[in-house]
Amino acid sequence: MSQLQQNLNQALELSQRIFDLAQDAAWTEMEQVDRLRLTLLESIFSNAEFQQKSDDYEPQLSKIVDLNEQALALCADARGKLNRQSRSLNVGRKALTAYKKNSFD
Repeated sequence: MSQLQQNLNQALELSQRIFDLAQDAAWTEMEQVDRLRLTLLESIFSNAEFQQKSDDYEPQLSKIVDLNEQALALCADARGKLNRQSRSLNVGRKALTAYKKNSFD
């Protein structure tokens, strides 16, 4: 197996790991794994063999892209939940402040 093929397989494994971590909301670890994957992807895209025969590697790249899109969707969902929680906390904080301001001790 060529080094390029090994790198593609490893990038695919890391992409699966990123998706799994996104499902578990393990954001810090996900970021670390993503940095490793980015290094691999850069080496893949700069590889002369890949540049000449990129169509040969389309199935693996497609799977990497698909996993990445799924992980991004999980991240966007988590961000939306955090934003909603933050707004709810702000409303609660304002209500508490108003109560304190208007209460008769």
